[in-house]
Amino acid sequence: MPAIGPSRTVVMPTAQGGAVKVGWLVVAAGADHVINYRETHAAEEIRRIAPNGVDQIVEVAPAQNAELDLAVIRNRGSVAVYANNGGDQMSLDVRRHFSLNVRYQFVLLYTVGMAAVHAAAEDINAAIADAALPVGEAAGLPLHRFDLSDTAAAHTAVEESIVGKVLIDGSAG
Repeated sequence: MPAIGPSRTVVMPTAQGGAVKVGWLVVAAGADHVINYRETHAAEEIRRIAPNGVDQIVEVAPAQNAELDLAVIRNRGSVAVYANNGGDQMSLDVRRHFSLNVRYQFVLLYTVGMAAVHAAAEDINAAIADAALPVGEAAGLPLHRFDLSDTAAAHTAVEESIVGKVLIDGSAG
């Protein structure tokens, strides 16, 4: 899903809850523009907003979005892949990527090393203590809480692409 900077644009499909609700949540979370790529010509819309292309793309479906990413990336842009929503293989046009000096970075949290995980945990805890990480629907991140005994329902919610964060409370008796 490309993100356009210095403004932040989120390109998204219609997700559970509908495009209007999801779009509102994304804007509440700080996006300046929201583009539903299933309802518009995403590359044209992104190029309208960022005529020179985008600097960074945060990608969760690299196989499906390879052409879109290439259509909107600018020279020396980078694509950070942190998920795979289907499509284990992708084919890249080497000449077009080469000519744009595109950089791909694959990120898997489990393998970044414990020093990076501990540093991130410290930073996140400091941000929480400073109230710098707002959550909830008004902040674009609805929370869905489940008791430990409802873990199966929590997993179902995630599998059905619920919008927001699913939390399991292990302290409930």
